[in-house]
Amino acid sequence: MTPAPDGPPAGPVRTAALPGGRVLTVRRTRPTDADGLARLYDGLDDDDRYRRFFSLYRPDRATIEQWAADNERGRLRLAALVGDEGGDRPPELIGDALCVPLPDGDGEFALTVAAGWRGWIGAYLLDALAEVAADAGIRSIQADILHENRRMLAVVQSRGYAVLAHPDFSEVRVTTGTSPTTPDWPGPHDRPRILIEARSSRSPLHNQLGSAGFSVITCPGPGRRCPALAGQPCPLAAGADAILFALPAADPLAGPLAAAHGRLHAGVPLCVVDRAGEERAGWPVGAVHLDAATLVEDLASGPLAGVIPARAVPASPPP
Repeated sequence: MTPAPDGPPAGPVRTAALPGGRVLTVRRTRPTDADGLARLYDGLDDDDRYRRFFSLYRPDRATIEQWAADNERGRLRLAALVGDEGGDRPPELIGDALCVPLPDGDGEFALTVAAGWRGWIGAYLLDALAEVAADAGIRSIQADILHENRRMLAVVQSRGYAVLAHPDFSEVRVTTGTSPTTPDWPGPHDRPRILIEARSSRSPLHNQLGSAGFSVITCPGPGRRCPALAGQPCPLAAGADAILFALPAADPLAGPLAAAHGRLHAGVPLCVVDRAGEERAGWPVGAVHLDAATLVEDLASGPLAGVIPARAVPASPPP
């Protein structure tokens, strides 16, 4: 992605009226924003800095100046500024949102909001960044988030998200769509895609299947943003080679969600993990029942061997 010859549009992306006659403006950053960005990042305490950078990193002036010019360098960077309605005083830069295009066609995003302004502005700024990314042809945006960063997790939960990876108990890599909010699978692939329907962002099946050679995304609990429950196709389900339910049959959303996938994504096999003492009656007719102990082998060479494209099926799980 490269900017147009005349540079990115200079006007605001969003504006909102605030109490006291103030105005919130979200626009693309400019080189003249370097001082405002420097004040924003200088104002972070150590906890803020660690949640943003996964370290106590302090950007120097040269780096800040590069960031301010990101829109001239093929990146998307937005500034949130608060000023007086009449423009009597220079506006204060209170938020920074970045999206870096990735080779797979998605973007990687990051947000920073000044301590006194956290709350709804983080979600507002991410929505604005998603709109700009969508206009640039980016379908989904990803980020690594520490589990202790509850504010950032709440922001992505408000949009609707899915889990790409959870390498350990300290962090999770999430993806959210740009338009609409439901994400899609990243870029080209040569591995079978498994969508896990779960109630947690850390399903143990995710890493197990990823280690076996599958491409895995976990939906951490269907809720109000679930398109399938709203009667709309889900890009993740439609693009999957199989949908695996880690939800127990007794979960109140398991039955409606399985039925919705059956109607909307009839060509995608629905698989369920059998649990000891659990009745099979709650699942749709035709669902593929898998034993947790042999799950990987069954997906790779068992009931789905003739359904998942042969080019994508691992010959056998790695040792």
